[in-house]
Amino acid sequence: MAVPHIFFNDQTQYGRVKRRALQMLEEGLENLIDVVEVQVQMLDGDGSQAAHFAYATPKFGYISDAQTKAAHEELQSLRFKLTTNSSVTDVNAALLQAFNKFR
Repeated sequence: MAVPHIFFNDQTQYGRVKRRALQMLEEGLENLIDVVEVQVQMLDGDGSQAAHFAYATPKFGYISDAQTKAAHEELQSLRFKLTTNSSVTDVNAALLQAFNKFR
């Protein structure tokens, strides 16, 4: 069986860039999962209505419960695309959409 680990020197110019890029991806995914889970814990209901997001709205600084619900749905969708082992399409489009919506 082949060794599944690929060694590289992260003390070279390009090795440092590679290491940091991988760390940022890992941290970003973990943070996205965490923030979505926090939003789920703040729901007052099943999340099907904007009123269910009343507690989360001031916590995240949104201007309305409807905006909080829309943001939650956007992040839920992105999280699903990034964490599923099923075949998905338009992952890059989902990333760019989230980046631009929350910019």
